[in-house]
Amino acid sequence: MKNSKNSIKMLMFSGIMGIALTATACNNKNTYTSEKEHECSKNCTDSKTDHQVKEADILFKEGKVIEIAYASIEGGKEVQLNRDYFAKILPLAAKYEGKMLGSLEVTAITDGEIHPQLIAIFEWPNIEARDKLLADSEAQKLFPIRDAALTSIKLAYFKVEEDVKVTFREDKTYEFFNAWLTPKSKTALPEYFKQSAEVKKKYGPPVFVASLKPINNLPSADYLLQPDMSGIVEWGSTSDYYGLIADPEFKKAAPLLEKSVKRLDGINAKFNFPQQ
Repeated sequence: MKNSKNSIKMLMFSGIMGIALTATACNNKNTYTSEKEHECSKNCTDSKTDHQVKEADILFKEGKVIEIAYASIEGGKEVQLNRDYFAKILPLAAKYEGKMLGSLEVTAITDGEIHPQLIAIFEWPNIEARDKLLADSEAQKLFPIRDAALTSIKLAYFKVEEDVKVTFREDKTYEFFNAWLTPKSKTALPEYFKQSAEVKKKYGPPVFVASLKPINNLPSADYLLQPDMSGIVEWGSTSDYYGLIADPEFKKAAPLLEKSVKRLDGINAKFNFPQQ
């Protein structure tokens, strides 16, 4: 993924207004290893007897615009970003009915071309509301602070066909995927799901918790992801994912997936719960 210090545009800032919740936790660590994520999953499992598993509900509403930001922050600039940017931009966003729904820390990159540290989810009443915030003179004064702290960002915009509530659990891992499809996907993808259904049961099974419909009529830009298909999948751990793709039975169905996609981004993450 390209370093975006020189390519972050004015339109990008709405997607990173809530990364403050994850900045300190991330602290510029290299979190892209399945070993780290597996250890986290193991510890959460071992401690179940000591505390109740945390859960957080996010409601994706029909008719709203869902913005997902994939971003990274330069190490050492988290505190400054929180104090000088996020504390000021969030109230401005609220004026235009923009709000944060939740954030996650990336634990593994399983496939694809982007490698963020953080995922943040936002809701807008419509794209026009986001544009009003972009044009806000007070918000524009804050852009240099943001640009100096971010090292990369990609944004994607979605809708859902009906209200969907997703319950994020601390003992689960969540895969955010974006897929760019081939013409063969119309027949190959349904057959892939059919053939892989049984073997997936051995690894959780993974649960498809949200189907996100990409908004693809936006102007093209380097920072925008405009896939053909997107969603969120709940896994027990990233180890389950790697176990599945290494399974001989799954490998029989895998060529159908390969025929269906020309690019597939897979990002595993853990939900960031508010500090107690």
